Amino acid sequence: MAEADIPRLLAVKYARFVDDRQFERMGEIMSEDFTQQGPGFTSSSLAEFLETLKVLDNYIATFHLVGNQCGEWCNDIYRGETWSVASHIHEQDGEQLKLDMGIRYQDVIEYIGGGFKYTSRDLHVVWTQDLPCHAP
Repeated sequence: MAEADIPRLLAVKYARFVDDRQFERMGEIMSEDFTQQGPGFTSSSLAEFLETLKVLDNYIATFHLVGNQCGEWCNDIYRGETWSVASHIHEQDGEQLKLDMGIRYQDVIEYIGGGFKYTSRDLHVVWTQDLPCHAP
């Protein structure tokens, strides 16, 4: 696999693991000392990050669309940014809604134990929009 493909592959796996609720697989793409900061939360380890994912229990479903990426490799360390739109289906007052968030992740990926993993992935929410949803 080309080095240029690694950030995209990890971002897509992250989206899939979240949307499929396969949180136990996050260790495949994140280091044990993985950190993440976002609006109103901080995680200082993979275990703490997995605890923050419990907030997704508030949603019927999620759908993460991975968009643009840019960054640079310096030896075995990548620093870059991934744009994403994360959709969250939830119910309020008997109505189904879709909360969309435009997200810019600040990614750090390192070669650890024979593979590439996120060591940090800070989350910056650019915009949100909560609208009625017509799910099948």
